[in-house]
Amino acid sequence: MPTSLTGSTVASTYDQLLHINDGPTATLKSVYSGTGVETALKVSTAAAGVGNLEFSGNAISTTDTNGNLSLTPNGTGAVAIAKVAITGGSITGITPLAIAEGGTNASTASGARTSLGLGTIATQNANNVAITGGAISGVSFSGSFTGVASIDCGTYTTDDTDAGLTITSNSITADGDDTNIDIDVTPKGTGSVVMTKVDIGGGEIDGTVIGANTPAAVTATDVLATGSVGYTTGAGGTVTQITSRTTGVTLDAICGQITMVAGTLSGHEADSFTLTNSEIAATDVVVVNIQSGLQAGTRKYYCVNVVEVGAGSCRISVGNIDNGTVPATGTDTPVISFAVIKAVTA
Repeated sequence: MPTSLTGSTVASTYDQLLHINDGPTATLKSVYSGTGVETALKVSTAAAGVGNLEFSGNAISTTDTNGNLSLTPNGTGAVAIAKVAITGGSITGITPLAIAEGGTNASTASGARTSLGLGTIATQNANNVAITGGAISGVSFSGSFTGVASIDCGTYTTDDTDAGLTITSNSITADGDDTNIDIDVTPKGTGSVVMTKVDIGGGEIDGTVIGANTPAAVTATDVLATGSVGYTTGAGGTVTQITSRTTGVTLDAICGQITMVAGTLSGHEADSFTLTNSEIAATDVVVVNIQSGLQAGTRKYYCVNVVEVGAGSCRISVGNIDNGTVPATGTDTPVISFAVIKAVTA
């Protein structure tokens, strides 16, 4: 017999023959050498067709320097692996994994964000985030804020060594280390701080006109002024008496002037007329004085006062305390100024 299986002779000892232990039965078999040693089996580059493969170890490897392992199913078949642990390499050309399978159901970054329900914030840098909707809760803020249209939160705090601000529920409190800290609210340009409902329980209001654009009622315990107290432009009016000094006039204004008919007034006499005015309440005080229209020599003898007040009117009397007629010659045209002071009896 030749000395080798590939040679021209085979040794009589059959050392190089391979045989399958236990013969052709339907069980897994081991390959042995002619001397009974269990040996490895290498399949050449020719194809080998098998029904099933079972590996007693846990590795499939190639001896080539950069050899690939290819598993190619036939037709529409697939490589089915029940349990996989991949620790390196890459996976390409596959159908995107569904979210339920741990994937993103997409093959692009934007598609993955859409599939996972992520908005544009997912692509923003941590130092450049723009939030245009939704809500932020359970966080602490620090530093400065610009371009904030509104803050709606339970508690917002910014604190440093000298000053800070705490908005908690319905209060704004200055915190920080200083004993006395101001809270400044400064609008930009011609803007204003708009508060639709204000309750000021103390402190001062300086350097501003209250009710300049939209006048409204002011209720106070004490109103103390170091400047003007009175009525603003537009509150008053004027009216001219006709026919006689006892003819009534109508002027619906909180203050104003009445120009009387020109004439004279006998000694120790008085003329009176009714001012009809919707601004006057029955409990109000109407203050009057002569503003102009009298001759210099006899003006000192005139007196003017309100002798009756009712709802919507008052009666004004102009008298002469001299024995003689005033003026002695010619006529006077008294101009009377009035102002209504709102008053109550309870």
